[in-house]
Amino acid sequence: MQTVKAVILKSVPYTEQQQIVQAYSGERGFMEFITPMPQFRRKKPLSTQCMQVVEIEYLPNERGGLHKLRSIAPLADTSAVYFSVVKMNIALLWGEVLSLTLRHAEPSEQLFEYVRYSVEYLGASQEDIANFNLLFLFRLGRVMGFGINLDSYEEGRLFHVDDACFHPPGEAGRYCAGPRSSAVIHALCSSPLEELKAIPLNQESRRILLDIALLYLGYHLNLDFNTRAIRVIREVFS
Repeated sequence: MQTVKAVILKSVPYTEQQQIVQAYSGERGFMEFITPMPQFRRKKPLSTQCMQVVEIEYLPNERGGLHKLRSIAPLADTSAVYFSVVKMNIALLWGEVLSLTLRHAEPSEQLFEYVRYSVEYLGASQEDIANFNLLFLFRLGRVMGFGINLDSYEEGRLFHVDDACFHPPGEAGRYCAGPRSSAVIHALCSSPLEELKAIPLNQESRRILLDIALLYLGYHLNLDFNTRAIRVIREVFS
C-alpha cells in the first residue's frame, strides 16, 4: 500500500459501480486509479470531486496502467467550489485542460503546488474568479517551462503565440493577439492577485482570452483542446 498527495483532475465511468480517477501528484506525476467495488450492493461507490486536493491510498500496479484506489482523504477544504455554479464550471475546465496537459508531464512539486494553491484560492475568493481563471491558464505555461516573456512587452505590442513574446505590429507571426488582448495578457501574467479585479473585462473579452489561452497551451504542448467536453464548458463562458 502506498500514499500520494494529489489533485483529482476528472473521473471517468468504468462500470456502474466503478470509476477511473485521473489525478496529478507532485511525487509521481499523472496517475490513473480504478475505484474499488462496494462491498455491499446498497453501499454507495467511492465518490470524488473534480480538482479536490487529497491524499490517496492505493495498491500500485508495477506494470503500469491502473492503480487500485483504496481510500481518499481531503487535504484542503474545497467545498466552496462545488456550491458555486461559476466556480464549478471553472474547476471542470481546469480538470479537462490538466488531464490533457499533465498526462505526459514529469513529476513536479512546483507544478502540484501551483495547481493546489490555485484550487484553494478559487474556493476562497469572492470577487475575481473569472479573471483568476484566465490568470491560471496563462501562467500555467511558466510552471511547465514555456512561460510568456513579459520583458518583451511594450504598449501597443502584440502577443505571438508561437514564441510567447510580444512583438511590434507588422512583424510576422502565425498566431497573434490584438493590442487590447495583448495588454490584458501582460496584466494577467504580471499583476498581483489583489489587483486582478481592477482589470476590466466583459464576457466577450473573457471568451476571446480563453480561446487565446487554450491556443497558447495547445501550441506549445502539441495538443488539441477542441474536445467535446471543453467545447461544452467553453459555451458557459460565451
